[in-house]
Amino acid sequence: MEEQTTKTITAFDSLFTTNRIQLLKILLPRLAPRQQSGFAVYIKLLELQYTLSFLRSHPGMRLMGDGRQLSADFFQGDNGETMDLLDEMLPFSGPEERSKIENIRNMIANFKKMQEMMEMIQMLQELFPEGMGGDNPMDMFSGMSDAGLSSIFEMFGGGDKQE
Repeated sequence: MEEQTTKTITAFDSLFTTNRIQLLKILLPRLAPRQQSGFAVYIKLLELQYTLSFLRSHPGMRLMGDGRQLSADFFQGDNGETMDLLDEMLPFSGPEERSKIENIRNMIANFKKMQEMMEMIQMLQELFPEGMGGDNPMDMFSGMSDAGLSSIFEMFGGGDKQE
């Protein structure tokens, strides 16, 4: 995943630069320390000028990507793309952002587990329409031993015991 992210960043950087700018970047570390800061600003200015010129000459052009876009349902349904995006963002995140991304990942994973459990309960209700011990769907688990409940939770990835 990290290799794909690096390729994406490299592709973006190469889109908005020229060979001349790349040569200046190679020259930069060989300058005296006092000259480097001004030269670095000059390089960034050249990149900005080239980017503006490029965008003016290619209005509305898709710059990168395969057409996948963020949309309102991006965080719903199959969250594979969402998880991929979060994974790509992690290496470039500071500690605070990393914590928030991990929280989002955990929320999505927990929501998916809840959906799977609800689907299983619905399936059991369809298999046993007369019920399995009351009106509350959770009542069907009331007669099970702790070992039985543990095996069900392990099946959905929720069997990690905190002791």
